Amino acid sequence: MKKLLLVFAAVAIPGCASYFTRQSCDKINWFKHGEAIAMRGEWLNADSTLNECRKAEAAISESQLDQGFKSGREKYCTSANSYLVGRAGDTFSKDLCDSPSLSNLISQYGKGLRDYCAKSNGFEAGVSGKKYQNNCPNDLVAGFLPEYKRGRLKFVQAQIQNLENRKRDNELAIANKNAQLANARANLKILESRRNWLETQRSFAATSNPTQLGMLDGQINSVTSEINVAHGDVNRANGELQNFEQDQQKIAKDIADYRTEMAGL
Repeated sequence: MKKLLLVFAAVAIPGCASYFTRQSCDKINWFKHGEAIAMRGEWLNADSTLNECRKAEAAISESQLDQGFKSGREKYCTSANSYLVGRAGDTFSKDLCDSPSLSNLISQYGKGLRDYCAKSNGFEAGVSGKKYQNNCPNDLVAGFLPEYKRGRLKFVQAQIQNLENRKRDNELAIANKNAQLANARANLKILESRRNWLETQRSFAATSNPTQLGMLDGQINSVTSEINVAHGDVNRANGELQNFEQDQQKIAKDIADYRTEMAGL
């Protein structure tokens, strides 16, 4: 029976993960999602969410996705938006626009970029957290970059502090989860020992006292139900512990990356 439970668990876990992904994809408004992709200046095949939903064989409304993308392209390829893209310091995806007024879009983008790259905007651009994309005009770089780096340094320092706080919280959570997992495993071991003892008693009763078989079968079934619950407790605690540990690894990497960047600012 134990082997059967283990085989079922091994098969069920991947199935649940895939089902959850499909469920998440089913909640997406594909018109709005397609529109958002275009407004980021990207093509559909570059979107990670869409690619993951297709891998999960989710029910994607391709017609809504396409209509949303076309709507987003129309909004993206306007002079007002091209200015805003430049003003945000982003790269303008001119290949997304087949408008006859492309030269005007590029001109408006250039105006927005020059406003972004102004010395007076450097600190604000840096402290916003957005990374500089090395796209400022040569005549503005010398004034912009020192102010940007000053703001970026403040941002990086704040991020490191926040991550250090999260790291400490995670360390406590990991310790608590390890204790919970140890208790769950101990409880499971006790229950399994209890069932083994009952099964031994049943084997003995089968030859010496058959009248006890019904009672023992009931007790074995009851303990087996408790064991199934205990297995779930162990798996759940173990999964939560792994999530905390993975998050801790990511936090450590992010801190190291920010410290490396800070050294160059």
